[in-house]
Amino acid sequence: MTRLRRAVGRWSRALADRDARDRGAISLEMLIVFPVVLLAILLVVHVGLWWHARNVAMSAAQLGVESARVRGASAGTGTAEARDFLSRAGGSISGLSVSGSKGATVRIRVTGYVDTMIPGLKLKIDQHADAATERITEAR
Repeated sequence: MTRLRRAVGRWSRALADRDARDRGAISLEMLIVFPVVLLAILLVVHVGLWWHARNVAMSAAQLGVESARVRGASAGTGTAEARDFLSRAGGSISGLSVSGSKGATVRIRVTGYVDTMIPGLKLKIDQHADAATERITEAR
């Protein structure tokens, strides 16, 4: 029995020594892992912000093209419709610029920047939509 007690005593002292040597190891691991995890979360959030703003800009451009391609409408009608949509869609895009042209095809372009949570970082948005102008043709 004494031999067993001595073996258990040696084993528990070895564990205690190991615990003393490993003190602070978890803190060091967290110091390395936490910034990487935080960076991954911020990256996902910023990609989501950019994707949303890109979709809003594309929707505005498509709506503007549909308004401007109607017979008798001008490119100004399309840009006004796109600006109106952007004002209703919220402020996800800053530094907005909406431009349009009309000829055989109508083109509406929406550009701007996505404001992020990182000061000084702005992601560029540039979306456009094109469509043929409506015209009357004669049936033969």
